Amino acid sequence: MNYLIYLAYGSADIRNEAFYSILSYDQVAPKRPDTQILIYTDDAASFQQVLGHRPDIQYPAVEPMQWQAWRGAANKVYLLKVGVLEHAAMHYPGNLFFLDTDTIWRQDPAPLFEHIAAGTFYMHQNEGRLISGNTLSRKVYKHLRGSEWPSGGHIMRVTPDTELFNSGVLAFRSDKVYLLREVMALAEQLYATYNKHMMEQLAWSLRFAAEGAIEDVPNYLWHYWNLKDARPVISQVVEKYGTQPQLFLQFERLELPKLHQQELAYRNLPGWQRTLRKLMGQRWKMPELTV
Repeated sequence: MNYLIYLAYGSADIRNEAFYSILSYDQVAPKRPDTQILIYTDDAASFQQVLGHRPDIQYPAVEPMQWQAWRGAANKVYLLKVGVLEHAAMHYPGNLFFLDTDTIWRQDPAPLFEHIAAGTFYMHQNEGRLISGNTLSRKVYKHLRGSEWPSGGHIMRVTPDTELFNSGVLAFRSDKVYLLREVMALAEQLYATYNKHMMEQLAWSLRFAAEGAIEDVPNYLWHYWNLKDARPVISQVVEKYGTQPQLFLQFERLELPKLHQQELAYRNLPGWQRTLRKLMGQRWKMPELTV
């Protein structure tokens, strides 16, 4: 079996992003008997109200205290992914494909599941080497270089060759479940060493890389992690059109992939150019979106 896995816990904004992502999947992939969607949420009723009672969607039961336990010793919401994937691997054996809710599908992932079955590890996108990445990546490299952390019989180190992958996608075969405890332990060590949000994705990147090459999937979906300001408008769309057939078309009118690329282009300008644009009042801003 193949499983798409979403984590939509706590925030209505996160649930609303998930609606868009799931509806975009429906546009690119036919329903298949060997593929199910797992939604880990504390509000299944809201999903069923918008998406209906679909046989291809399951809502695994999670006890309230389990959500807190999944945050680990570091007490980080990012670490919920580890617990969710561990639960999925134990209860839904097969090919697991976790993705963040702020994603929009571009292509049918069927070929990816074939590669997962063959043992491939996927994350969303290779963000490059820490040593030459963005400002935060370079700070992390300088702070962590020279440190060592044991994990699963390996010694993890941050070196000039360490690559950071975006953890908006995490995909692997469920018989690799033993890696998840190691990812959690490594992430907790990393947070204890340097308490920055990206330690979770660094833990995945380091531990998966110890198993072999990590592949990425930027051509299969948009991951608009840089557009948090769009969340209120996405929620307005759901509030207005949530039970209507045109909900997906109303999401598409927001043109989030285009805005995602525009903001990234600005973010990736040399520092002096961004500073100059700020001084000239030309800093990139989210345009006013209407519903």
